[in-house]
Amino acid sequence: MTEHASDYRFADSVRVRVRGPERVVRHFDAEYGEAGVAPLEAPHVDVRLGFGLRPVHIPGGLQVSGGHKSARWRVALGAPDSVPLRAHVLLAGGPPSFALSLVQGYVVEAFVALALAAQGRVALPGAGFATPDGVTVVLGRSGAGKTTLAARTLAGGRWVLSDDQVIVDAEPRAWRYPRRLRLYPDIRRTAPEAWARLPGRTRSALTSREWLRRLTRGYVAPSLAVPASAVGSTVVAGPLPLRRLVVVDRSDRDGPLVAVRSPAWGGQQAEALLAEQRSRLGSAVAGEWARAFEAALQAERRTLDTALTTVPVTELVLPRCWDVQRSIEALQDAVGLSPDTPPAPGARPPTPSR
Repeated sequence: MTEHASDYRFADSVRVRVRGPERVVRHFDAEYGEAGVAPLEAPHVDVRLGFGLRPVHIPGGLQVSGGHKSARWRVALGAPDSVPLRAHVLLAGGPPSFALSLVQGYVVEAFVALALAAQGRVALPGAGFATPDGVTVVLGRSGAGKTTLAARTLAGGRWVLSDDQVIVDAEPRAWRYPRRLRLYPDIRRTAPEAWARLPGRTRSALTSREWLRRLTRGYVAPSLAVPASAVGSTVVAGPLPLRRLVVVDRSDRDGPLVAVRSPAWGGQQAEALLAEQRSRLGSAVAGEWARAFEAALQAERRTLDTALTTVPVTELVLPRCWDVQRSIEALQDAVGLSPDTPPAPGARPPTPSR
């Protein structure tokens, strides 16, 4: 079988090479294509993906396995101190698009995070929104409303870096994480302007996913990867100055809580979310690889401690009893993205902080 390859560059520095059958590379071109670069330099991350059961052993590494629902994978890891970081991933089960999306998050992007950490950068689990003053990062777990707010913001003509991850450094600056949006069928209700902008085929695909979720009583409820350009044209790449961090959570409170927190508290919340995110692959590794993940987490914490020194941190706690619509509107107001206050005519995103 012919092997194909594509290179992508994250935050102007970390180069990632993905190799495999055409189907595999086509998936990653759709995901990271906006960050595609010519394969003229050695990569920092080199991942080969395919389908089967026996990955090729990489000297100095180890093998791990995992899965989720109908998808399974086996991963051969190279040595954690090698340059580039290497992994060979074989997938089984499916559907293939589902398995590729899972391995993308569990393996490929975990490797990207390690390479970024080695360069003093952090891939935060957050959404980034730019104004003329700088970037506000909304930090939160899956379901916090980051993607819905990003879709609303794009549809409203405001500037968005990313919906689910933002790369930051110690200066502090923020870059876009070059990945497609992950939309669910409820976007029709929670972001109607974004829904209206989607192509007909995309709306039909989301409607089919809603029926699948109902038929399986929620067991099969996949998101749909959609280019940000399908919703709006105001995506910016960065680097832009980081100006604010908003940490979103849920509780059993009767009403919302908005509180000013210290930079140290913000760093602790970010570290906890990073540890959870990394556990997808990190819980399966041991020895040198376990120590490498811990060292990366400590490096990320040092970067964040410096980055957040001058960045205001706000905690937003929303009641669990609130429906999605109400929660998103509260988050939108807290971030300062109310549709009643559109950006000034002719305004531009802030200039890069060098």
